[in-house]
Amino acid sequence: MKKFILILALCSPAFVWVNPTLGTSAAQQWLNIVDTGKYNESWQSADAFFQTQLSQNKWHNALKSIRTPLGKVISRKELSSKEYSSLPGVPDGEYLVIQFQTQFQNKKSSTETLTLSKSSGQWLPVGYFIQ
Repeated sequence: MKKFILILALCSPAFVWVNPTLGTSAAQQWLNIVDTGKYNESWQSADAFFQTQLSQNKWHNALKSIRTPLGKVISRKELSSKEYSSLPGVPDGEYLVIQFQTQFQNKKSSTETLTLSKSSGQWLPVGYFIQ
């Protein structure tokens, strides 16, 4: 089984309870950009921290090699959504970690994990993991 990890690993984070509705909407909008193959646009729509950790060209190439072979998204269902005040490797702040159960055209079942930060005042991606 291939695993794809970008930017952020999660270990022993501090947990915070808040309403993540806007973050969930932002996550879905960003994933729609990725789903349509607009990889450069997805990088441009990510948090500044994300952009400093991975160049646009490396991001594009990584997604092209991992996402493109999976084919179109058939279905995506949110599995969980949790907010954190701290995560390893990033400054303390507001973070939202959302997991989706996703079925692709060429992969029946996978889990996507998207981590967003609210450091800029709006929810923006800082990490993406797919397995």
